[in-house]
Amino acid sequence: MKLLEQIQQLDFPAPLPEKLLVVEQRFDAPQVPDITAATREALESSGMLARMQPGQSVAVGAGSRGIANLAAIVRAVVDRLKEAGLKPYVVPAMGSHGGATAEGQRQILAELGVTEESVGTEIRATMEVKQIGQIADGPPLYQGVDSMAADHAILVSRIKPHTDFRSHLESGPSKMCVIGWGKQHGAALMHAGGGANFQKYLEPAARIYETNSNFLGAICPLENAYDGTAEIVGLLDTEVGTAREAELLERAKSLMASLPFPEIDILVVQQLGKNISGTGMDTNIISRLMIPRQPEAFGKVDVAVIAVMDLTEETHGNVAGLGLANLTTARVAQKIDWVATYTNCITSGIFGMFRVSLPITMPDDQRTLQVAMRGCARPYEDARMVFIRDTLTVDHLWVSPNLRQAVEDHPRLTILDEVPLAFGARGNMSSPWVLSEVELPQAVAVPA
Repeated sequence: MKLLEQIQQLDFPAPLPEKLLVVEQRFDAPQVPDITAATREALESSGMLARMQPGQSVAVGAGSRGIANLAAIVRAVVDRLKEAGLKPYVVPAMGSHGGATAEGQRQILAELGVTEESVGTEIRATMEVKQIGQIADGPPLYQGVDSMAADHAILVSRIKPHTDFRSHLESGPSKMCVIGWGKQHGAALMHAGGGANFQKYLEPAARIYETNSNFLGAICPLENAYDGTAEIVGLLDTEVGTAREAELLERAKSLMASLPFPEIDILVVQQLGKNISGTGMDTNIISRLMIPRQPEAFGKVDVAVIAVMDLTEETHGNVAGLGLANLTTARVAQKIDWVATYTNCITSGIFGMFRVSLPITMPDDQRTLQVAMRGCARPYEDARMVFIRDTLTVDHLWVSPNLRQAVEDHPRLTILDEVPLAFGARGNMSSPWVLSEVELPQAVAVPA
């Protein structure tokens, strides 16, 4: 509370634009028309179903990210397995998320729509693991006893570019074997070596899970620029961590959304959260990495200042990635759960520990944006401001009027309207978004 008592007196005035252009960004975006049918087809055509016998048990691993149609995909897997006479159950496959507790991970699944009622089967959760192998000259590998107890284990694992490193294998089933099946223990060991560990060890790790565990394969959604399901692909354990997974990663990269301007002076992000990205904001979108010993060029947009205005409810105060921003608000500071945040970030090693610091925190939205204006190294009238809801939602933008020509010249962009940039009585935004007012404690008098 001491921080909030002190900052309420801070005031660094700067002019802000009176109006913002409402801009639509259009992407070419394939869409799966029938999630259930596509999931069933992926399960069958991959050969996974043919390798299981009626009466056998199957652990279905579901992760903690905001995967589009996650509950529907898991339900389709469960239903098809039941039809084949199998006995499926669901397990959390999410490393240290949910405070690295079984109950916390159950809660995350529930918030993503994955409950025993919604998917039609039991959810079993534990953080207990057992070692299944050792990578030559690398870390040991683990698997949770909840998934080990089954005859077979299948992951539901999105394939997408990672937010921390570049390689031929990034976010996908090869990584989720180590992090998801391996729980917090496996995640911590792999993260200890940073991006180099993932670049070097995901492929050999996949071969160990193939030969030393009950892992049978993965149902892999790819998502379009609107955070919808573009494709659903089934991979056998023999394909995970191979050129086939690498090909799907390149396909996923081609489907990603992006910010449409090469240079942005102030990027205003309404919400940060773990349900948006493992780093709260997708580094592929904001083009900012902030990891020692990693190249800083991590995207196509040069962003000078990032201001984060609020947190998603689903993140439960976990502000992993908040250190990627330069500025934030008292509203965010009041919501932080440092235990959940530090548990996640320390487990993530170099990926998380250097991006969890609290940015400059201002008492309200107006003063936050004024400080951003002062720090963007542009004359006030020339500062290019872009407002987004979050890094998953960049099909609608609110931009400063000095970007009008850039918008009109861009083939993906259309101006829809013009709205005020306005603030309520306490300085919190009332347009283009309505953000809740913040009650700050009275400042403590400082003796003369």
